[in-house]
Amino acid sequence: MVQARIKLRRGLPGMLMNFSAGVILGFSMTVWLTVLMVPEKRLGQQRVSGHMSEVIKPAKVGRPDSDQLQAYKGHIYVGIMTAKKYLNSRAVATYETWGKLIPGKVEFFAATGSKTSSGADMPIVSIPGVNDVYPPQKKAFLMLQYMHDHYLDDYEWFVRADDDVYIRGDKLENFLRKVDSSQALYIGQAGFGKEHEHGRLGLRPDENYCMGGPGMIMSRETLRRVVPNIHWCLKNLYSSHEDVEIGRCITKFAGITCTSAFDTREIFFNDYKNYNKGKIGELHKAVIDSAITLHPNKRPEYQYKLHTYLLNQRARDLKKHAFELHRRIGHMTELLEPKTPAKGFSHWQKHLQSHFYPREDRDVLTWDAVVGKTLYQSPTSNDRRLSRGTPPVWKTAMDTNILQAMETVNLDYQRRYRTRCGYNSIHHGYQRVDIMRGPEYLLDLLVVCRHKSKRKVRMMLGRKSLYLHQAYTGVELQEQSSRQMALDNGSLDPDMEPTAKETVHIILPLRGRLSTFERFMKNYEAVCLETQSDVQLLIVLFTSTKEESRGILDVLDDYKAKYPFSVIKVITMTGSFSRGIGLKVGASQFGNTSLLFFCDVDVIFTKHFIDRCRANTVLGRQVYFPVMFSQYDPKFADVGGTADGDRLNQRKGPTSEGYHILTKNTGYWRFSSFGMACVYRLDFARVGEFDTSIRGWGMEDIDLFQKFVASDLETFRAVDPGLVHVYHPIHCDPSLPAVQYNMCLGSKANTYMAALPNWLRSGRTTCN
Repeated sequence: MVQARIKLRRGLPGMLMNFSAGVILGFSMTVWLTVLMVPEKRLGQQRVSGHMSEVIKPAKVGRPDSDQLQAYKGHIYVGIMTAKKYLNSRAVATYETWGKLIPGKVEFFAATGSKTSSGADMPIVSIPGVNDVYPPQKKAFLMLQYMHDHYLDDYEWFVRADDDVYIRGDKLENFLRKVDSSQALYIGQAGFGKEHEHGRLGLRPDENYCMGGPGMIMSRETLRRVVPNIHWCLKNLYSSHEDVEIGRCITKFAGITCTSAFDTREIFFNDYKNYNKGKIGELHKAVIDSAITLHPNKRPEYQYKLHTYLLNQRARDLKKHAFELHRRIGHMTELLEPKTPAKGFSHWQKHLQSHFYPREDRDVLTWDAVVGKTLYQSPTSNDRRLSRGTPPVWKTAMDTNILQAMETVNLDYQRRYRTRCGYNSIHHGYQRVDIMRGPEYLLDLLVVCRHKSKRKVRMMLGRKSLYLHQAYTGVELQEQSSRQMALDNGSLDPDMEPTAKETVHIILPLRGRLSTFERFMKNYEAVCLETQSDVQLLIVLFTSTKEESRGILDVLDDYKAKYPFSVIKVITMTGSFSRGIGLKVGASQFGNTSLLFFCDVDVIFTKHFIDRCRANTVLGRQVYFPVMFSQYDPKFADVGGTADGDRLNQRKGPTSEGYHILTKNTGYWRFSSFGMACVYRLDFARVGEFDTSIRGWGMEDIDLFQKFVASDLETFRAVDPGLVHVYHPIHCDPSLPAVQYNMCLGSKANTYMAALPNWLRSGRTTCN
């Protein structure tokens, strides 16, 4: 047998070398045996500190395959504590915003006999033997028991939330997919009580609890350990805070405390600064984008506002992602097509290239300077103030762009330096708006950076220079009917049956002028009666001579007999003619939701104008004052059709083919006239209607227009090619007040003065 022997070196050096080798070998064997024999310490049995990334590894979660879909359905259960008095307000807002976006199940817990009268199909759990008296310790513990008894085997995570918190379901799911739900875990923003409560909450110095406001998350294992001991916890209460008592109970029977990583203050965000106001304060902050839960939002409108903001942020992120995909496609296309020469600049540089070179001083786009919170504007800007505080709208736009840019910067910083920087304030910078390319910013920012090495985090202050360009996006079209806009505005009863096209009620004040009225009716017949449009006509007839009034009524009788389905009504009035009184009396014949068109007998309109009257008038929100085209005196201009006839359409009378020749030689846009208007009866009454004390020519329409401008309604005014004022001689009564008389003379002069140069060039030097 061959025996192997280890030859040891003799002497002092040999003894030292042999001793060192033995120590190293023994230490290595000890470490190896320890790793093999000692099991991994369970996370749920220790107090977690430091950064949440030490607890939750940033591994990406892929989409589940078909075999995993069933498991994904029962991921999160959210129990929301509320009260009877909030079921129709806070609870509804919570359910209609984030409640339907949770990847799991959401239920509201309230006192015995609770139900909603709002019509929302909210899942409400009425806990027997529980009232809404504060503090709600019993309600909170029995809610946990209900979760345990009904859903313990159906869901992995259980969330206890208030009705004034906002939970981002997608972020919550992504967060919890990275954590082992089989461990006993108790996650939230750690609380230790207020300073005057230290030592009075039944907590040891090394214990804490998860604050109830931002929400607390418990794994299935935590709930399994705690719920069997709930009755003991209810009998041994030390404080009036239900979240403290739940924390004490979990610590005693599950052996864990709330996660105390420093960034849980941002993940489970509680706005202490605006807590007394009951709402999340400024939304344009980095913490809003990174938070999973946000608290408090104690009024429904605050909840809807935050929900809308986060949806807009989601749309922004999707657009940004789409842009990044297009950039990658372009880059891969260049690589796959070697014949195409590679460009020497990036996609952003291609996008930002400007081919405009100023040739004069006035063509140079000047920059406005921003120093701290003060804005210094160039003298060429519309605002003549050289310095002022940065307007809130500008500050919001700037902050939003900076936050987006810092997200991109941090992606590189975290990868290269394990550092994340947050925007603190603007040291100085410049901004301008290029109408062709969008806003541009050159900014020097003060930033606060967190550098992480092992388990230590070091805070650093620094500066960061950024060039930001906010490019214009493509045109986005949104179609919405005036009825839907009125419903959204709350000014229309939702139970009212919708119609295909809303009926337009034309109100026409009239006194005499039989031949002009016959022309008006021919146009009305062609546009409304023959097409069976949803239009009704009301004539407020001021009696003049018996023959002329009788002639007008005979014309109307003929049209009624010819079109029996038509709605044509007449109201007769005595006294001198007043357009304002006539329109006011006519408007009083209709309901509040009736759409009115204040018209004149000298006006010709098309069916397209009627459609625009419907589209541009919104109940409770907007009125329409079209700018009509007014014809010149036919002695000085060829206006096409005249009061004597229409060569282009002699059979049907004056219609769009004859009277709508709109050129600079035939007429002008009558911007000084406000007599034609499309309004709803309710809005007309809200602003005070016409001032009937105004008599004579004009002024009543200007007064009404000014009332609408001064109100909270939007006044929509635009030129309308479907509305033409046919020329007629104007007589100005010298007895009128000076203002009205001068306005009348100005309108009279406009009918021929603007066309006079064309008349002179035509060689016509005499008038018939």
